[in-house]
Amino acid sequence: MEDWLTKARESFPELLDKTSQNRDYNSPTDLWIDLFGLLANSYKEQPINDDLIGRIYDYAAWCFAQPQTDDVETDLSSATAVGLIEDIPLDPKISDDLYRWMSVESFLGFENLFRNHLDTEDAYRSFRDQFMEKKKRYAGPSRI
Repeated sequence: MEDWLTKARESFPELLDKTSQNRDYNSPTDLWIDLFGLLANSYKEQPINDDLIGRIYDYAAWCFAQPQTDDVETDLSSATAVGLIEDIPLDPKISDDLYRWMSVESFLGFENLFRNHLDTEDAYRSFRDQFMEKKKRYAGPSRI
């Protein structure tokens, strides 16, 4: 078993049912498809599932801290960028709460990824300004 999958199974026992029922994660990108679904569903719960949300961002931070590979299929940073970061602007509940989980430095570093799904400069600017305004008022720690 690869390290990224071992770490994911430790971090997300919710996925054990899927992995034991012939849901194979052949690549980190496959895993991120399910993790983004878990993230979106966490915001549908009342109250929202902060524990799971935090674990997803912690796993993302762990992925970004791993050495890069030459293979897009196994590079954890690339999989996390594509499977999580660039999709954040697509879900208003996730993007509205991003300030609690992401640092300003990370947000600015992911600018090009966020722009991938935002159609116009005005859309990106609005997304950025809302994040920055909320972040100014938030004193808690960032996960990523």
